[in-house]
Amino acid sequence: MRIEVGPVAQRSAEAWLGYAESVVESLRGNPAGRAPEEVLDAFVELIGIWRSVEPEGDRFHWVGERPPDEVEYMINALYEAGLAVEQAHAEGLAELRPAEADEFHYALVNQVLAALEAEGGSETQLAEILRQHWDVASD
Repeated sequence: MRIEVGPVAQRSAEAWLGYAESVVESLRGNPAGRAPEEVLDAFVELIGIWRSVEPEGDRFHWVGERPPDEVEYMINALYEAGLAVEQAHAEGLAELRPAEADEFHYALVNQVLAALEAEGGSETQLAEILRQHWDVASD
């Protein structure tokens, strides 16, 4: 399936990618973390792909193809990672996403969910469930 992220401000993408790298490292070091190693490895791969994207002026824009089941798995894992970070933050163990990263994060979540909805079937059901529970997942 076709996935598109952006266009968003390059500085927002850079802020989100830097934050995501630190979250992945934090989750790797936390045995109670919600993300399996293979998910963290997949996030590292995506972060690398997105870091290699040439900016369009001061804008970040990426389009790629991924199997629907992989997209479902990864967006659910991103949601779970967010919950883990929120809990760690409540315990004084983690920082929340910087405000500068919000534009990228909102675009990523909403554009991926829109792509899942366009697929139909179970992909649409997952997107609907995540939209009900994820504050940033709004139309």
